[in-house]
This record gives sequence, structure tokens and C-alpha cells, in this order.
Amino acid sequence: MNIKGRVRNGVVVLEEGSVLPEGMEVIISYTGPGTTPPAAKRRIQVPLVRTGEPGSVHLTGERIAEILDQEVVSSRR
Repeated sequence: MNIKGRVRNGVVVLEEGSVLPEGMEVIISYTGPGTTPPAAKRRIQVPLVRTGEPGSVHLTGERIAEILDQEVVSSRR
């Protein structure tokens, strides 16, 4: 279970509505500066490439990046 809270005057105050039984043992994890949140995911549309054979175009991360760069350049023209 994860419950958010903030430190106030040296005491952890849980978000409103969060209640734990009196005397319950807890572990606190700090996720402040120094940790990086996961990057936001961006949906992309991969162009359809028609060839004579199915699966003949190998789309690697590098190739997809090239395609996206080409789209950015052509959209700025």
C-alpha cells in the first residue's frame, strides 16, 4: 500500500482521508530531489511502408527516431 503525505514540524502527515490503525509499524520511502520521475510516454504514428513482403522493414528505435526527425523537418517547411 502506498499513501502520500508531507513532513510538517518533523512529523509525517498523511493525505486527507488516509487512516492507519494506531500503533501500526510503517516504512517511509523518500522520493524527493535526486530521483527522476519516469519520462512521459509519447504516442507515435509509424508510417505504413508498402513492400512486396510482409515484415521486410525492420523498425529499430534508431530507425523510428530517424522517421520522427524527418517528420519534424518536413512539418517546419
